[in-house]
Amino acid sequence: MPPLRPSRARPLAGATLLWFLRGIAIAFAQDAATNPPANTAWQSGYLFDFSTFGPDSGLGQAMANAGIYLNGGETGILAGNVSGGAKTGAVFDNDFNLEVDLDMNRILGLPGAAMHIVIDDRVGGYYGKFSGSNTLTPQTFGPNEVAQFQEFTWDQSLFNEHILLLIGRQSPVLDFNSLPVACNFVFTNACTNFTSFFVNDSAAIAPASTWGARISIHPTEETYFRTGIYEDDPDAYSQASNLTNNWGLGNATGAFVPAEIGYKTDFSTDPYPRVYALGGFYDNSPYPDPLFDTAGLPLPLYGGTAREDQGRESVYAMFQQMIWRPDLSETRRGLTVFGGAMFGSSQSEIRQYYQAGLSDQGPFAAHPHDSINFLAMYQVFNQRLVEDQTLLAGQGGYGGTMNKGETDFELNYLWQIGAGVSFQPFLEYIIHPDQIGFASPNPHLANATTLGVQLAIALPDSLGLPVFVRKN
Repeated sequence: MPPLRPSRARPLAGATLLWFLRGIAIAFAQDAATNPPANTAWQSGYLFDFSTFGPDSGLGQAMANAGIYLNGGETGILAGNVSGGAKTGAVFDNDFNLEVDLDMNRILGLPGAAMHIVIDDRVGGYYGKFSGSNTLTPQTFGPNEVAQFQEFTWDQSLFNEHILLLIGRQSPVLDFNSLPVACNFVFTNACTNFTSFFVNDSAAIAPASTWGARISIHPTEETYFRTGIYEDDPDAYSQASNLTNNWGLGNATGAFVPAEIGYKTDFSTDPYPRVYALGGFYDNSPYPDPLFDTAGLPLPLYGGTAREDQGRESVYAMFQQMIWRPDLSETRRGLTVFGGAMFGSSQSEIRQYYQAGLSDQGPFAAHPHDSINFLAMYQVFNQRLVEDQTLLAGQGGYGGTMNKGETDFELNYLWQIGAGVSFQPFLEYIIHPDQIGFASPNPHLANATTLGVQLAIALPDSLGLPVFVRKN
C-alpha cells in the first residue's frame, strides 16, 4: 500500500467556494462592521490581493463574533517523472479541505472550549509507479476518491492554557514530529512529518482519522510536554469513507502512543524563532513481516501468508532555527536551517531516517512572502525488507542486490502570487528509488528526476477572514 499523505472534489472546487463566499460577503457588506486595514508592510509583494475584501465587508468579523471561523483551501500538484525512475509519466493530485472552528466560549459560554470539524476530499493518482519510490509521494496523495472526516474533535484549554486537551476523531500528524517549516515542501519527505513517522507504525495519517486523545502540558509559554493515545485501525486508509461509517472501535487492532518534549518560539516572543524537540512512539498493533511466512521461510520463494509480528517503536530529534535576518523590521524575512533524525526498532520498515535543509523567507525585499526551500533526506530500510526486495528482483530476472537506502533532494520556489494564493515550481531528485511494493524491483534503477508545480489557495488568507488560533 502506498503511504498515506500532510477525493471526489473537482480541482476548481476550492476556487468556486472562494468566489461563492465573496458573493455572500458583498450581500452583507452594507450591514457589516468594518475592520481596521491590513498591515501594508507585510501585505506587500503580491500580484493581486483580495484579502482586504474580508475586513472591508465585515462578514468574517461578524462570524467570529458569533464564534464561527472558516479555514481550509485547495491544493493541486502536477508532478512528472522526466528522467530515470520506473517510467516517464505524470500525475495530478488535488486536495480540497474545509475546516469549521467553533469557539464554544462565544457559542455556549464554555471558557477555553472549541470544536474542530475538518472534511477532506482528494482526487489523483499514484506517482510511485513513475518515480519508482513508494515512500516519496506528493503531499496531496491518498486516500483518493474518498471524502473523509479528517477531524471531529473537542478542544479544551485549562489553567490559563498550561494544559491543552484534544479528544475525538483525529490524526497525530500535526501534534508530533512536525516542524513549522515542513510544509514549505511538496513531497512527503517533510510535510508534515518525517517519512518514517508514518511508515513505521499503524496510526492514521491525515486525512484519515481514528479515535484519539492528546494532552499538552506547557510549564512555560515556550516549553511543552505532549503525549497521546490513538486507535490503530487498518480500515482507516482503505475504507470508502468515514463520513457515515466506521465510527466504532470494532476494527481496532491496537494503539499508537507518541510523546514529545520541546522548546518552541515564534515572532511574537523571539526575533529568531526556533524549535528543538525530542520524541518517540510505541505501536502495539500486529503487522505483516517484511520477509518471512508463518513457517519462517522467505515469502518470495515459498509464498504463503506473511508471519505476524507485533510491536514497533521509534525515537527522534528535530530542530528548526532562524539564523539570519536582513533587518528586525515587521517583516519575517530571513534564513532558517532545520534538520532531524529518527531511529526505528529492529522491526521497523525504515530503520534510520535523516533530513536537513534550509528555507530563505523573503529572498527579495519586494517579495517578503516568497521563499526558496531546499531539503536533503536519507533513509535506511530494514534488512529483511531489502532481502525480500532482492529475492523479488531475482525472480523478475534482475541480478544484483537492492540498495539498503534511498536519498532524496527537493528544491523549490514558493511564489506567493496573492494573499493566500501560492504558485510553487519544484525539482525532486531521488537516488536509488526504493520500489517497495513492486512485483519485480530493479536493483539497477539508479535515480529519478521529478519536475512539477503546486498551486495552493488558503481560504482565510485569500479573503482576509479571521482565523481561530489553535494551540497544541
